[in-house]
Amino acid sequence: MRPEHEQLKQDILYEQRQIDAVISKIKEIGEDITDVKKAALATYLMNFYNGIENIMKRCAKEYYKRTPKGADWHKELLRKTCAGNGSRRRLFSEEIVDRLYDYLTFRHLFIHGYGFKLKWEEMKSLVENIDELWGKIKEQLSTFVSEIENT
Repeated sequence: MRPEHEQLKQDILYEQRQIDAVISKIKEIGEDITDVKKAALATYLMNFYNGIENIMKRCAKEYYKRTPKGADWHKELLRKTCAGNGSRRRLFSEEIVDRLYDYLTFRHLFIHGYGFKLKWEEMKSLVENIDELWGKIKEQLSTFVSEIENT
């Protein structure tokens, strides 16, 4: 593995551990969703996406050698992860990117909105599907790391 990819690998593994901790916190909240639990879940959903975005930003900078700019850079970064870059492999499949878009949208609403306006109906599927999605993301990250180790 090239030395520059070793640091990227370590950064990805660090973010994975942080996201694993977020997923554990989500599972601890339980079934009876109060306003306080809803606010906590919203924070954890935002943390989940922020962790994924941290991985994407590192890969954009260190592996793809280009970081999106401008007002829509968050969306552009997400779109670029399923495209790859010439001979560079893609980070995530289109299916994963499509599913992550819902978390990006929620993150935006959470940051720019008010906690008391959160609706459980709009958060429920994100919470219920996060564990399965995270499993698929970790598989794709593992494949990505393995492939860059061999280049």
